[in-house]
Amino acid sequence: FRILAQLVLLLVADVKSSADSELCEPRGPRGPLGPIGPPGPRGFAGPIGMPGPRGRPGLPGLVEKCPPLPQSAFSVKLSGPFPGPSQPIVFQEVLYNHQGHFNPATGVFTCSVPGVYQFGFDIELFQSAVKVGLMRNGTQIRDKQAEAGDSHEQASGSSILELEKGDRVWLESKLDKEESEKGTTHTVFYGFLLNGN
Repeated sequence: FRILAQLVLLLVADVKSSADSELCEPRGPRGPLGPIGPPGPRGFAGPIGMPGPRGRPGLPGLVEKCPPLPQSAFSVKLSGPFPGPSQPIVFQEVLYNHQGHFNPATGVFTCSVPGVYQFGFDIELFQSAVKVGLMRNGTQIRDKQAEAGDSHEQASGSSILELEKGDRVWLESKLDKEESEKGTTHTVFYGFLLNGN
């Protein structure tokens, strides 16, 4: 039994020395790199960064001036009787005529700015009668007739007309001069551009 025990000890010592000798042997050459593995899952988004500095102001833009709108207007007044029929009434007082499109000497407005206009008249009567017509190029657009006794009466009318350059507009009496000279009459005639073409 003693001999058997010594034999076992010798075998164990021999195995241990063989293992130790294998550990001390030099390493072989490094092998090639393996293939790249698949990408991993996307990470969480990081926190929002601080805002950057404010940029420089841009250059000023171009400023275009709008052209002035066309203007045309007049207002005239007559205190007294009308002339004979079928002729323009000539007004003695000009209330407004800055553009000069109304001719006070003839009582006729001549269109210089094509567009839509409004024309009107207001007549105050006392012990008199009137009948007037608003004319465009010799054609009556509208008329108005009124008569007043011992009280003051008002007569008025207006029309919206589309005019071309060179069109003429005026107010004329439709009564005989003898009839219109009776009593007192005050008349205002006006016109103005609503919308230029």
